[in-house]
Amino acid sequence: MYAIIVGCGPIGIKVSEWLMASGAEVTLIEKIAEKQKFADNLLGSVVVLGDGTRIDTQDTAGTKRADLFISTLSSDEDNMLACQIAKHHFEVDGIIAISANPDNANLLKLLGINIVVDVTELITEKIQSFVAPMLVEDL
Repeated sequence: MYAIIVGCGPIGIKVSEWLMASGAEVTLIEKIAEKQKFADNLLGSVVVLGDGTRIDTQDTAGTKRADLFISTLSSDEDNMLACQIAKHHFEVDGIIAISANPDNANLLKLLGINIVVDVTELITEKIQSFVAPMLVEDL
């Protein structure tokens, strides 16, 4: 499996580490040189320096041959744009996007993104799982 991950933040790094440990070939895209150098030192020379919302950068990263494309940027709009390029220009079948806004998560799904990870929903569910037993104890 060949995966492209946009963003060398904590999520992009952790997902890359897991995929690489699972035997996948991974290329990351990062537009901030400092983050690119950090990720390259941590993971090996696997990061393309550039903007993941640009066709030329995705082309350099090899998106055309990717089996999986994951956008982990902090901006839902940037994730949306990067995923649309991968899906429609490079015809990648497996597309995953991170979303911080539930309204945007629904829009990403409508745009054909295979999997949308709604961070707000995940955090809310996690908090509920911790708090629910406390509420039961109070009864």
